[in-house]
Amino acid sequence: FTLTAIMLDRFGRKPLTVGTMWFSGFFCLCGSMMSNYGMWKILRMICGVLGIFGMAGTYNLLFIYTSELFPTVVRNAALGCATQASQMGAILAPFVVVMGGGLPFVVFAVCGFMGGLLGFYLPETLNRPLYDTMGGMEEGEAICSSNT
Repeated sequence: FTLTAIMLDRFGRKPLTVGTMWFSGFFCLCGSMMSNYGMWKILRMICGVLGIFGMAGTYNLLFIYTSELFPTVVRNAALGCATQASQMGAILAPFVVVMGGGLPFVVFAVCGFMGGLLGFYLPETLNRPLYDTMGGMEEGEAICSSNT
C-alpha cells in the first residue's frame, strides 16, 4: 500500500495498475511451475507472497482510479460496482485455493495478466480534472484528445 501510494503521483494510475497486476501474475505463474517439495516449497511460498503483494497494490489503486474515471453523477454507482466485484473476488478466492496443486497459481496468474491487459484500455487520469456530468466528461475528453 505504501509503495503504490508513493509512486501514484510519479508514474500515474494506468502504469501502476498494469504493473502491479503483471507483477502479481508473473510471480503466480512462477509459483505454478515450482514443485511443493524441499527448497522449491519455500520459493513457491515466496512467489505466492509476492503475488499477494502485487494484488494488494492493485487493490490500493482500485478506489482512487475508479473515483477518477467516472463523473460525479455516476461515481457512487461505479465505486459500488468496484467494491462488489472486489468482494466477489474475495469470496471466490478460497474456492480456487481448495483446488490445490499448481492450479490456484495458474488461475491467479491468468487473472493478473488479463487484468493488466485490460488496464491498457483505461485512460490515464493523472492531472486530469474530475467531471460533474457525462456530457462534461465527453466535452473535456474531446478537447484533450484534439490537443494531443
